[in-house]
Amino acid sequence: MTQTPLNVAIIGMGKWGQTLVNSVQGLSESIRFVAGATRTVSKAAAFAERQGIEILPDLAAVLARDDIQGVVLATPHSQHREQIEAAAAAGKHIFSEKPLTLTGPDAVAAYAAAEKAGVVLALGHNRRFLPAYAKFSHLVREEIGSLRQLIGNFSSGVAGYAADSWRSDPAESPAGGMTGLGIHVVDAMIGLGLQASEVTVVNRRKADHGMADTVTALIETVDGPVAVLTTVAGPGRYWRIEAFGSNGWATMNGEHSVTFGRAGAPEQIWNFAWTDMERAELEAFADAVSGTAPYPIDAEQGVRGVRLFEAICRAALDAPGGRASREVAQG
Repeated sequence: MTQTPLNVAIIGMGKWGQTLVNSVQGLSESIRFVAGATRTVSKAAAFAERQGIEILPDLAAVLARDDIQGVVLATPHSQHREQIEAAAAAGKHIFSEKPLTLTGPDAVAAYAAAEKAGVVLALGHNRRFLPAYAKFSHLVREEIGSLRQLIGNFSSGVAGYAADSWRSDPAESPAGGMTGLGIHVVDAMIGLGLQASEVTVVNRRKADHGMADTVTALIETVDGPVAVLTTVAGPGRYWRIEAFGSNGWATMNGEHSVTFGRAGAPEQIWNFAWTDMERAELEAFADAVSGTAPYPIDAEQGVRGVRLFEAICRAALDAPGGRASREVAQG
């Protein structure tokens, strides 16, 4: 039986909003973009025409349309809570790019609004949908024994965003690369069950644009393991997360390769084919709306990730050129 696609609108048609649209438009049977709204229409008009997207004046106009069942937010982070609450009140399902919000209380309020309205709120952490991450997660949970340490790094090949990008505003991108990149490692660790209690951040250098370009966080947990997370702007694109346990270790080296080892045994390596993780997360959103399967990042994990991210950012702000610690809110 042919599936009726979920009709959604894209809010924010900058570079990443267009990436999300391109991942599914004309390719997916479960979700399609029919409309959108964006800050600078002239920059997105040609793209919208190519993709068959009707540009509407603003979010309110999108929410007033009965033929639109959901919204996809690729907007400044500080706007997410208000937009999520408005969309939920209008009965629209929501997919929000990360970070969901910049503070824990805002994340709690966003999920509460969705729950009250009975709509899906899906958080866009695309690396959760990589086959390599699924394998890595299985090894951590089932093969390495008692988890003792996690080490993660997500770094980029550029020192910063364009000067006129909202992402260059330190208020929208606290702790520099932690907001755009490091938060993906935060979520990857949360997906492995990390329960953070306190973070100590070393923040030693600042780029010319005023955003931190090297941030390292030592994460202490409520149940024993420790974690280290680093993000650096400039050295080249780099993703790696390692887990060390009582009986072995596992590494996700890049987005498509996983290695497992234990004492006295040869290493095992799995290499996975490229997969469109944006398409996978958007189709998972559509599946959650249809009731086919729950979205894999639930409210508890989403809030826990934002709280850890917020603590890292606040500690980084307190530690320009030094180090500072912050407790991570619980409950």
